[in-house]
Amino acid sequence: MMKRLLLGSSVLIAVLALIISRWATSSISDIPPVIGRNNTVLFISNWEFGLSNVYVATAYALLERHPEVHVHFASFTPMGPRLERISGHSRLKTPSARDIVFHELPEGLSFLNALGTSGRTLDDMIHPPGRAGISTVCRDMTFYVAPWSGEDHLTLYQKLTGIIDEVDPALVVLDVFFRPAIDAARKQNRLHAFLTPNALVDTFPLEQPYGGWLWKYPIMGSGIPYPIPWSRIPENIYLSVRYFYAMLAMPNYRATQKFLKSKGITDRTSFFDLHRPNVPWFTQTLLGASTPIDVIPPNVTCGGPISLLLSTVEEQSPDLNRWLTQAPTVLINLGSVFVWTEDYARAMAQAVADLLLERTDLQVLWKFRKAPDASGATYSDDFTSPLRPFLENGRVKMEYWLAVDPTSLLETGHIVASVHHGGAGGYHEALGAGVPQVALPQWLDHFNFAQLTEYVGVGVWGCKGTSPYWTAECLRDAMLTVVDPGETGQAMREKARRFGELVQSNPGQYIVAREIAKLTASGYGS
Repeated sequence: MMKRLLLGSSVLIAVLALIISRWATSSISDIPPVIGRNNTVLFISNWEFGLSNVYVATAYALLERHPEVHVHFASFTPMGPRLERISGHSRLKTPSARDIVFHELPEGLSFLNALGTSGRTLDDMIHPPGRAGISTVCRDMTFYVAPWSGEDHLTLYQKLTGIIDEVDPALVVLDVFFRPAIDAARKQNRLHAFLTPNALVDTFPLEQPYGGWLWKYPIMGSGIPYPIPWSRIPENIYLSVRYFYAMLAMPNYRATQKFLKSKGITDRTSFFDLHRPNVPWFTQTLLGASTPIDVIPPNVTCGGPISLLLSTVEEQSPDLNRWLTQAPTVLINLGSVFVWTEDYARAMAQAVADLLLERTDLQVLWKFRKAPDASGATYSDDFTSPLRPFLENGRVKMEYWLAVDPTSLLETGHIVASVHHGGAGGYHEALGAGVPQVALPQWLDHFNFAQLTEYVGVGVWGCKGTSPYWTAECLRDAMLTVVDPGETGQAMREKARRFGELVQSNPGQYIVAREIAKLTASGYGS
């Protein structure tokens, strides 16, 4: 009885908090936005790959398909070489394309630096799904919304304000996880839009009718399947109350908010005040391959997977291309952030050996980087013992860094399974290339994408019973399921193929670039 009473009270508190928050942020200025320079767009994003890939791919699509648009890009130092590379490649296809103008932001103030300053490590970020991980989800998501200190936030805000004044763009394209840029664009009343890799269900839960955010849609980090089984609705309600209350209260941000308010930055910081009816929103969600929601706001464009494909693997790495042509390949790539602890490495090495013993027609490409200990030292290579015969005969290739674009690898036709961490990028890249997937989720929305992989029917959630940790047995079973020559594997391959063909007929980056080009034509002058 007491538990039910407490739960009912928590729900009431959360609902009231949501109503108050939506009322507080619902007023939209009637003042028309500032008209900027015609055919000029300014992207402002973080530089980290998982956060920035959709912006880089869309910027390249603008160069390639809309050379009349002047593209400016504000980000941190590591972004510079990436933009130089795509500017050079764009002229190979479109000689009239202009270089992207890069505006470098202060060194040491990036999203990743802010994480490091807070003392967070990869080990801290990893958590199990559901109730066991909800405290970590609440702690981390409230931090990720705005990880900068008040002073650093102000420094970035002032720098970005100057860049916006200098560029005078017709449109500013914003990153939902770069709050200083959002504040700068809104304070100057600039026409802006959001571009995001995130799923609709995680972005627009409060727009759903009948309180669906509580009971109908799996909350981030839960791993609860969709449709939610009746037996798990109470769990989802509990997790949703915890999550939304934390995201609205933002307890870790109060001091920063007070500091910013004293400096004239008065907008309330919340993940749920970003969408507004007069602000275009672009997402790489592919309808039919995402959790279906009842209400998609009319100013939201679902373009499907947004990927960067500059050249073929053969052009980028002839040696790797020759190796890929030898046999159907399983690609293991857990993203740019993930590093392999010895336990993870031992489990995967044994699983790969078992897979190759059973499937003698396959080979494995494994992107591998060791996790150092506190002193910076790394473990020995003893974990590779089961793999040595395959390393020697060339059926396993381990690479510290892949010297080719992930999309170009997936689109070779030689990759028969993509093993990834369940991030938005990994899911959508494989989906767009028509490649079956094994998701090994580690944190936050990884669990939702892992569940989505199974719901859509394009792969499996590997080691679901032990996530975020693995055993050699469950890894082996997951990979064997996806490459199964029987009915199960054939069904996954066929669904993946159909989605791939759909995406490749009209890739998301071109859909979004076309809409951005239209918006930039609203400015003044030539």
